[in-house]
Amino acid sequence: MASRSKPRYERAAVFNPDGLPVWADRHRLPGDVAAHDHDFFEIALVTQGRGLHIAADGDHPIGPGSAIVVPPNQWHGYAQCEDLVVFDSFVAPELIDGTLSFLDAELPLMQTVHKSSLPLPQRIELGKYDVSLAIAELHSMSDTTPARRTRIELVGHLLIYLNILNRCWSPEQAIHRRSIAPLHPAVSRAAQLMEDEPGRPWTLAQLAAATTTERTHLVRLFQRELGSPPIAYLNRLREQAAARLLVQTDTPVAQIGARVGWEDAGYFARRFKTAYGLSPSAYRNRARTGEARYHATAEPMPALPVSGARFGGQIVG
Repeated sequence: MASRSKPRYERAAVFNPDGLPVWADRHRLPGDVAAHDHDFFEIALVTQGRGLHIAADGDHPIGPGSAIVVPPNQWHGYAQCEDLVVFDSFVAPELIDGTLSFLDAELPLMQTVHKSSLPLPQRIELGKYDVSLAIAELHSMSDTTPARRTRIELVGHLLIYLNILNRCWSPEQAIHRRSIAPLHPAVSRAAQLMEDEPGRPWTLAQLAAATTTERTHLVRLFQRELGSPPIAYLNRLREQAAARLLVQTDTPVAQIGARVGWEDAGYFARRFKTAYGLSPSAYRNRARTGEARYHATAEPMPALPVSGARFGGQIVG
């Protein structure tokens, strides 16, 4: 498997040495931070300054009160930092998967971040009052006093913080998310098949047969629940999968196109530029160097699929 040329931050280098699954720390970012990923949840709250947050869904201006929830194994970076101060919190995924697994049912924000196979970062804007409440919890999570760094206290502060974020988050703020309501079984099954194997040359007839649904009915169901026909959804899955591979591997561009289902390198390049406003090579370079440029197209970037594409159930990197 190809190696990454960008940094990856493992929990051993980030979490407090006491090994507890929650940690918080304040960082001043005087300059660009190149694209990186990590194997834990990160929640970044901007408390001062301005900048851009860069991820697979584009470049987003951030300032005081901006919060970004970044799932594990999702790359992101910062650019155009002007006196930018970020209060970060880090959460081990096994805490969310185990002890706090009930959060998916209680907090729609966490369901959106946690349930999809490769979810995009979620962005939230907090008012001044909620920022003050959030900072109080973050300070408590960063307290190194042994008597106050117990698992129970840390989890308690984390739950309050997540509840503040969830209260300020709304479906309208979510980036390309699925509805919280369950999907029609045929739509869910067909979407899962395409997410599991985006490089397979799926046809509408194959998807209809796999879901025991008539083809035109499946198209109507997809259009109603996910906003696009099945094959358009597949193409968007491939675009996002290609973006992830461009950033997280050194695989040649043409091979990435073939891997996600587009054997023709020229066709892949055209599809990718239409989706992201950059050629595959330019997109890879921008993400890895931390260089920030708005997308070249004047129109908004087409919606990306919510869950992204998996490759044999393994994280690519």
